[in-house]
Amino acid sequence: MIFRKNKFFFRSLRVLYQEENLEELLDKSKYDFITVIAYDDLGLEKKGFELKHKKLANIYLDGTIEEICNRFARATWQEIAKTYKIPELEFKIADPDKETTFRLYQEFERAQGRKPWGKDSFSDVMNFNAYYNGEMIASVPCYDLFPCFQVRAMFSKRMEVGEKDKEFYKIIGYATRRLIYEICKYGKERNYTFVGLGSINYSTPQKANVANFKMFFGSKDGDEYTYTYKSKKFATLVKISNILQNMRTGALLK
Repeated sequence: MIFRKNKFFFRSLRVLYQEENLEELLDKSKYDFITVIAYDDLGLEKKGFELKHKKLANIYLDGTIEEICNRFARATWQEIAKTYKIPELEFKIADPDKETTFRLYQEFERAQGRKPWGKDSFSDVMNFNAYYNGEMIASVPCYDLFPCFQVRAMFSKRMEVGEKDKEFYKIIGYATRRLIYEICKYGKERNYTFVGLGSINYSTPQKANVANFKMFFGSKDGDEYTYTYKSKKFATLVKISNILQNMRTGALLK
């Protein structure tokens, strides 16, 4: 899957690798910033790219859907089962409502003090969404990278609800787990090999909680190789931007 973007005087290329011809594609004279993400080591660091290697949580779809679910943690499957007894819940596969999905994502990121990605980053995803009484409460958009479904993000209304309504907070959690199951079921029916839940990181308690959540689905370790190239012009701009950001932060702290 290939994403090209022009912003101001800079051109960028992002590749979620699916056996593309990289010799033709990765022309440094055409781009100021290039990212290639792959599940196998492509050796691009030998061609001047920086390499970051991450460990991933992958749900492998071998066996029947029942066998896949049997690999889920018992508590995780019990919470998924509860969703079938909540008539107010509705789950939509390939939900066309991209506007509401993106707004929910923005709200979730901002509630945690993070800057959301741009709207265009959701243009090529398939949205698996959960609704409660007609209101979207959770979403797990995925990139279709056959034979893999790669989760783009996981977000919900749980940050908004918080301690105000503990029961509803739990329902949102159940719904999010059900969405992961629905993605596995959808992928299994269409001969996908695995569902990628993204990187696992135990460096902080919060990141460890997210990592544990991913592993509760019977996930196994996988690998992700991210290769990046920055032109001199782009690298200089990033350096200047970082200096200005540090200056602003220092001024605010005085």
